[in-house]
Amino acid sequence: MPSFDGAALGRSAVGGCAPAARPRIVDGRSVSGSGDPVRIGETRSVRYVTQPGDCVRLGGPGPEWTDKPPVVASYVLIRLCEQYCMAVLLETMPRGYCSVGSGQRLNHRGPIAIGAEIETTVRCAEAAGLRSRWDVTVRDAHSVVGEGWMTFALVEKAGFEARHVAPKYDMLTRSAAGNTYSAGSTGT
Repeated sequence: MPSFDGAALGRSAVGGCAPAARPRIVDGRSVSGSGDPVRIGETRSVRYVTQPGDCVRLGGPGPEWTDKPPVVASYVLIRLCEQYCMAVLLETMPRGYCSVGSGQRLNHRGPIAIGAEIETTVRCAEAAGLRSRWDVTVRDAHSVVGEGWMTFALVEKAGFEARHVAPKYDMLTRSAAGNTYSAGSTGT
């Protein structure tokens, strides 16, 4: 997975948007500034040289993976697009918050050779409070090879973990201890 810091994401000449001011959050809602941690039109473009580890042949066992041409896997494009959207969100994210993906659609339109340089552009198309939708485009030297959208929500991390993640780990722990129960039961 490529690594970079927020400074590596160049500002787009389109719109010239600066990051929104850090909002003040009360009860999970922004109460000052524009109300949106990121601005519509916020755009970044990032170049990445695809690596051998991005190859679809490494996606899993069996001929459905290993007999494919040596090209970049679709799941790599999704990961890169998510990574770049989340990096922009991180620039203005309130302390104690994190971004979680809430939806995505990426059309992988053509093969990408391993070793090729691609450019991924992410642009905030909608922003309302702690939710945002991003248009994403991936190009290689020949054409657009991926395009679509991704949605994210900013959540208060500790509260999200307590309400949504901890109960799932609790269920796994109970299951491992032999206390299995069906979905919808209270587990008692």
